[in-house]
Amino acid sequence: MGSPPSEPLRFDNETAHRVRITHPFSMSVTHVTVAQFAAFVHDSGYVTAAEKEGWAYGAWNSTTNQWDKLDGASWRNPGFPQTPDHPVVDVNWNDAMAFCRWLSQKEGKTYRLPTEAQWEYACRAGSQSAYIWGDDPDAGAGFANCLDQTAKDRFTLFPPFNWSDGFVYTSPVASFKPNAWGLYDMLGNTLQWCSDFFGDYPAHAVSDPRLASGEQRNLRGGAFIYGPKHSRCAFRGRNNPDFRNFYIGFRVVCTDP
Repeated sequence: MGSPPSEPLRFDNETAHRVRITHPFSMSVTHVTVAQFAAFVHDSGYVTAAEKEGWAYGAWNSTTNQWDKLDGASWRNPGFPQTPDHPVVDVNWNDAMAFCRWLSQKEGKTYRLPTEAQWEYACRAGSQSAYIWGDDPDAGAGFANCLDQTAKDRFTLFPPFNWSDGFVYTSPVASFKPNAWGLYDMLGNTLQWCSDFFGDYPAHAVSDPRLASGEQRNLRGGAFIYGPKHSRCAFRGRNNPDFRNFYIGFRVVCTDP
């Protein structure tokens, strides 16, 4: 887990260390979609934080160097067109956890957000390369919906990839090649909430790591607004559990045998 000091574009918080995962789990093949989240809302009557408060973040302000609030934005209307097979966005960590509780009760199984270790294990699928396709960022065409030549004029916060994926915002799930274990969009499309808190990696080997306290929750996987530096397997995002934005979604794991 993490990245070696020799990996280009790495961050200092990616200290490489050995991790053992001792309990089996299954991970959803794609992000949770708009249609799946709509089924949860219809069945449970749940109202997301963005809907309650009447806004979500929706545009980067280069003058103030912060995200601007978009009035009326929510998973129903993130500020750009989506179809039912797109990943749901504008959901915070608490919204994602509510979905997991509903799905667990509905199916009689244990569903939750992945730990950061489970997420990286599933993303890498046995590989130690910087990206799911290898170490060359220019070889990623067809593997991920990231900040590229299609969207570079819309999102100028980070340097883009040199290829074009055809999407400025989210893409339908499973539109791109899966990783070696058949999981789609482990990199790109939207950042994905993880269950545990963000914290420093240990320098030694650990089993089933899961930081139990802190302020911010982990976000992994890159997004359509991120270029090569933030779309690597080892990149670690994080934010407060009430944060919601148009580039953040989630996927789930099932921990029952």
